[in-house]
Amino acid sequence: MTKKIIYECIDAGSEYCPCYLAETNDCITCSHLQGKEFCDCNWRGVCIYQEYFWNGKKAKIARKNFIGKILDKKIIGDNLIIFEIEVAKSFARNLKQPGSYIFIRDADKPEYFDIPMSIMYSDENKGRIHVAVQIIGTKTKSLVNLEDEIMVRGPYWNGVLGLKELKTLKNSNALLIARGVALAPAVHILNYLIRNNNRITFIMDKGKFSEIFIGDYLDESKIITIEADILNQKGKLIVQELIRNNHYDLCFSGGSDPQHKEINNLLREFSLNTKYVITNNKEICCGEGICGSCTMRVGDKIIKACKSQINTSYIFEKEAE
Repeated sequence: MTKKIIYECIDAGSEYCPCYLAETNDCITCSHLQGKEFCDCNWRGVCIYQEYFWNGKKAKIARKNFIGKILDKKIIGDNLIIFEIEVAKSFARNLKQPGSYIFIRDADKPEYFDIPMSIMYSDENKGRIHVAVQIIGTKTKSLVNLEDEIMVRGPYWNGVLGLKELKTLKNSNALLIARGVALAPAVHILNYLIRNNNRITFIMDKGKFSEIFIGDYLDESKIITIEADILNQKGKLIVQELIRNNHYDLCFSGGSDPQHKEINNLLREFSLNTKYVITNNKEICCGEGICGSCTMRVGDKIIKACKSQINTSYIFEKEAE
């Protein structure tokens, strides 16, 4: 018997739904807007097909670019910059949830310089957001000399896969493992889990940076923190022993795909019932499901990873077959 793949669009029911995909019969959620003659969706909100007709059979307004004021720029080592950006309070509020990200670029550069960046911290009361940028290639190098203004586009929300499992976790045990620049999205996840009264062990790996750069964003009185290089043998043993000797209801992996797979294998071996949440590492270019750079195959389905939420355990089950 073939297991049906259940996936949902992160934008479904938002002010950006229906999007341009509806106009080409490529909607992620609505079967009518996939060209079918019957309703076979798993969406429980306001009917997307109805919204499409009410909007004159066209997509709703897309996310806009705007200029954000750079309030602070902190340079750490030779390959990391943390920007504090002033935005509208409503915009900051929309970036409070785990997996939130935006596109940023030098305002003097064309749109193909857009870079997706995870939100590390969002203050809706002051209208401020913080992003950590690892300086690697041409796009990120173009941000080094910015001092006053930066182009921003958003909000986007699919930077983490497994959001349903994460958001429903309460009064439970969680293990967070994050390496390098993935420490940034881990801050939002950590704070969300703390608000839901979860007990958290957080393994932090500075990766290629000179230091753990999220110290100012952590309240270590509420969590257990461990600094370790999870790529060397000692760090791997720490992760293995924690998973072997403790029951975790949820595990988050922030880092590379090989890291996701290795931790998943440990969970399969020692802790079969642990929910698994991972950073979305697919190549996100437009964020709207149009360009196709983020597509991935899961079973016999082609998934647009920039907009689709899918059970991560199923992804790894299919890879194991």
